[in-house]
Amino acid sequence: MLNIIRPVTIRRALQTRASSTSSGDTRLEVIRRVLFESSKREPVIQLEGKKLEQHETIERAWKLHKMRTREQRERTLERQFRTMQAAMTELEKTSDRLFKGAIVKSRHVTYPKQAKIPTETPSSQGWDYSFKASS
Repeated sequence: MLNIIRPVTIRRALQTRASSTSSGDTRLEVIRRVLFESSKREPVIQLEGKKLEQHETIERAWKLHKMRTREQRERTLERQFRTMQAAMTELEKTSDRLFKGAIVKSRHVTYPKQAKIPTETPSSQGWDYSFKASS
């Protein structure tokens, strides 16, 4: 004998189960609320006149600030890259062996794996229950 499962929407199934378990578990109600209820949004404020002009001015100033910050970062990275290229060119002229060693990537050693990550782990000895504070 084959069991045929009829498709039922998740919402209906959760509502049925939630109503049958009204005495205890609220997990299903929370799941239903998170999955199916629309998020409550604040109404969009319509600005007019001077307030709209102030808002647009602040927006333009913020975008200008972000653009200048991005351009400054790009200039810094470009300067660092040019300096690195100059150093590699000088190293190639100075020592071919050191230059080849600088450009070879090791498959086994990378910086994050070499670095010791600071951790806050408990002491390996555990808690000293016999400790008495000096008075």
